[in-house]
Amino acid sequence: MVYDLLIIGAGLSGLFAGCLAARRGKQALILARGLGGTHVGTGTIDVLSELTSLDKRQTTLDHPYGLAGSHALLAALDELKTICAEAGYPLHGDLNANFRLPTAAGATRQTCLAPETMIAGDLSRPQPFTLADLPGFRDFNANFAIVNLQPSVNSYQLSVIGLPIPHAPTHRDAYATDLAHLFDRADYREQLIEVWRPLLTHAPKRIGLPAILGLDHAVEAKRHLDSALGIELFEIPVLPPSVPGMRLFDILRNDFQARGGRIIIGPTVSGRIENKRATVTADANGRKREYEAEAIILATGGFLHGGLTGEFGGAIRESVFNLPVAAPSTRADWTSEVFLGPHPFAKFGVQVNKQLQPIGKDGKPVASNLRAVGSLLAGADRLSEGSRQGIELATAYRAIELL
Repeated sequence: MVYDLLIIGAGLSGLFAGCLAARRGKQALILARGLGGTHVGTGTIDVLSELTSLDKRQTTLDHPYGLAGSHALLAALDELKTICAEAGYPLHGDLNANFRLPTAAGATRQTCLAPETMIAGDLSRPQPFTLADLPGFRDFNANFAIVNLQPSVNSYQLSVIGLPIPHAPTHRDAYATDLAHLFDRADYREQLIEVWRPLLTHAPKRIGLPAILGLDHAVEAKRHLDSALGIELFEIPVLPPSVPGMRLFDILRNDFQARGGRIIIGPTVSGRIENKRATVTADANGRKREYEAEAIILATGGFLHGGLTGEFGGAIRESVFNLPVAAPSTRADWTSEVFLGPHPFAKFGVQVNKQLQPIGKDGKPVASNLRAVGSLLAGADRLSEGSRQGIELATAYRAIELL
């Protein structure tokens, strides 16, 4: 079968591009070696830490936002919100102002779109809050987070409240996914309400807890507990696997498949370019199969997710088609002297033209049917900018628009 569109990568940009294509009637296939970055992300959409500087980035073609265009970012955010709302998992926010949300380490982070389960934790709100300590849950230390958060909250004293988890699901330390499965169950939430209610009598009405409110029914769980206990719960993302990220993955995958899209996760994917046309081979334990498509979107991510690899000898390469990667030839120029500061390697990636087609050293497209999106693109330090998900969505939207 020849597909209209073949997408390599099942992270946020790949899945979102698949949803957009399927919603526009395209026959689309997603091939991926693994699950992508959603399972290690926060489940929120970071567009830029300082939204006031967005215009500057959207007016230069050296930055992925400039290549995608401002209309693509706006449209992408709107369509993602529509997809999530239809799945019963509304995302809140817009480009007018970021939410200021707490991290599990007690820092603050700026994000544009956040699920309903997180927004009550906005540090811009004046109401006091407390953080829940869940005995037996090792991936969130409320006391540690409070110490670091307090300097960001001057108008009241932060506190910690112990909230036990009855009938712990395992005989080992529980992971977020273990607890999320419990919170999905209405009968289990009734048990929690009975145990927690007397402990909350004198507690602040906003309570933060690790992101465990359910995988399939998180909003229902939050509304149930909020209503029964007279509080506002908010989630704080913790160590992977990320429950909010898994929710986003499930929503996009389900939306894609419900509209006829096909997704295959597991094979090693390699590409070939002949006569300016790209084709793909998927190798599943020695069983190789070639795929052709009218268009191919490369959404394999950067160094973190395997789209870019660094070799011992110092070469950097793109992992599927071995496309040229923009990087200084001298390794000393890859990093800065400040360990936690911005580093040049963060901007390494595949260079593309205005059509998002990867280009060679001659500045011409290497293949007429190939486009690259998301964290694979050169030109943005996504971590320092706080722009990772915004770039993934905007460039995926633009790539589909160009089909």
